[in-house]
Amino acid sequence: MLKIIREIPGLDPNIVFHLFGYPIASSTLMIGIIIILFVLFAFYIRKKFDIRPSFIQTAFEMVYEGLLDLVSNITQDSRRTKMVFPVIGSMMIYLILANLIDLTPGLPDIEYNGAGIFSSPTADFNTTFGLALASVIIINFISMREWGFFSYLGNFFKFKDVYLGFRKSIGDGFIAIIEFLIGLLDIVGEATKVISLSLRLFGNMYAGKVLTIILFSGIAFIIPSVWFAMNLFVGVLQGIVFASLVAAYYTLAVKPPEPSGEREQVEA
Repeated sequence: MLKIIREIPGLDPNIVFHLFGYPIASSTLMIGIIIILFVLFAFYIRKKFDIRPSFIQTAFEMVYEGLLDLVSNITQDSRRTKMVFPVIGSMMIYLILANLIDLTPGLPDIEYNGAGIFSSPTADFNTTFGLALASVIIINFISMREWGFFSYLGNFFKFKDVYLGFRKSIGDGFIAIIEFLIGLLDIVGEATKVISLSLRLFGNMYAGKVLTIILFSGIAFIIPSVWFAMNLFVGVLQGIVFASLVAAYYTLAVKPPEPSGEREQVEA
């Protein structure tokens, strides 16, 4: 029988055991389960794909096309969509599964030495922070490659614009100084992307987990059922929002697409 009352988790990661001196948290074990599920599902899909699609294949293709259209609407460029979709699409699926797997009945109740073995990865700030930090760093490397090293630095340190501004007039020079200071603020903006991405996802999932425990502990069935359904919706939504913001940051970091008569259709 499933336990109804569970202890409210703290903000610190729940360390289950140590491996070669490194702490292994319950969220890490859940990530391992997700990886195994991904691998098994990939083998299954690879073998079962057919010209006459089954129900599962049809559902998978619908999800694929929906995510592809979403990323395409963000990037507004077919070439960049094809380039970034494998990463963004995988991130969306991973986050949705990571947000929802903790709602599997009985899974969070498995314990070792009196502590839960499995917990939602996105309810651990280390997971969301690491994912956000890696995303922002990679986007900046891509931007550096697109614009070139000195042009990339020029987006933050606008010395050339100050020099050219004072060559035109004193007024233009002072305007260029203001733009130079704004460029320095953009460096802070890159850091705040990491904080906002990680805290948004972590805060929503952790709060949802705590409120679910409180409702399941205090009231029997009706309200917990409604909140369970709400958590399903929020888990899917937050996964899509996180990955969509990463795609949007990528689009802002690279050169704009060359204008064309018609927008190219993205091939599935």
